[in-house]
Amino acid sequence: MQRLRILIILFFFVAISLPLVYADRGMIPVSIGTSVYEPGQKAILAWNGQEEIMILSTDVTSSQETLVLEILPLPSKPDVEAASLRSFEEIQNMIWEEGVNQFIFSAKDGARYGSVEVLFHEKIGAHNITVVKATDTPELIGWAKNFLVGSGVNKEISLQNFESVVQDYMRRGFRYYILDLITVTKEERSVDPILYRFNSSFLHYPLLITSPVHGNTEITLFLLTEGRVDKDYWPMQKTRYRLSGGLQALQPIEFVLSKGDLSKIDIRIGEIFDDKAWLTVLRYEGQINLLTRDLMISEGSLNPAVNPPINVEVTVSPTLIVLCFLLGAASTLAGILSTFLITRPKKS
Repeated sequence: MQRLRILIILFFFVAISLPLVYADRGMIPVSIGTSVYEPGQKAILAWNGQEEIMILSTDVTSSQETLVLEILPLPSKPDVEAASLRSFEEIQNMIWEEGVNQFIFSAKDGARYGSVEVLFHEKIGAHNITVVKATDTPELIGWAKNFLVGSGVNKEISLQNFESVVQDYMRRGFRYYILDLITVTKEERSVDPILYRFNSSFLHYPLLITSPVHGNTEITLFLLTEGRVDKDYWPMQKTRYRLSGGLQALQPIEFVLSKGDLSKIDIRIGEIFDDKAWLTVLRYEGQINLLTRDLMISEGSLNPAVNPPINVEVTVSPTLIVLCFLLGAASTLAGILSTFLITRPKKS
């Protein structure tokens, strides 16, 4: 029992060190000579086969205070709403609890600008978000420059490095782009989460858009899907529970959440699933410029299998069975004898 308590404490110590989500969007510093770092982004991706909900929250810092423009390509027009960091706290708590269990039991009217159509513009917390529809890469890049000038940014910027990746998205049919203008300072801080809800025939998270950015990053994505994700999706790999020092790999973090659990993460996520969903955690750590493909998972790639039951085998030796039988018989005999002694008539 003492050993079990020690191991459970050890597991909690390791689980607490499990990082939250780190993910990427294309980040463009407005000031020349300003280096932008991405210590982490938090991302929850919920997809039911037709509709995806993406909740993003960014932790960013810079070598000096500057404005940063984030670009996020999407396959269809999104609804944009505020979200809460509590979503990430809830999903991480569920991961911890499941790990312990496994261990113990083994839009607005648009205004056109050439081929760029403005569909949505609103300030949400620290975010200045604009959603546009575009069909031409040079015009989108030109529009982004004018957008920055119109937002009061009178500094020279360079978007040439992003033109090739935007062209790649254009060739693949991506027509909707989110431009998010935020202020980044030397002090690392978590930017308020934003929820994007859009139609998609595949689960999607853009990685290629960030490849022109230099440096290293850590990406962790929480996936919520109707079927189980059975494999890794390069460069992402499944995250596993680990014990002491991360030396012993356990089961991957994948289990079923009920509709109630999904609603605890975010009520809007609970709305898009009929019953339950699989939670899978994917992770990447390495150079940003190696992110040469997006995460894209089709419905046919998911395993519809239900959560497997936990089978517990108990092996009892024949000697123990005989001993238990003899003890039971002795107890029965003792009970009969006691009753006889109590109820027999006393001598006068």
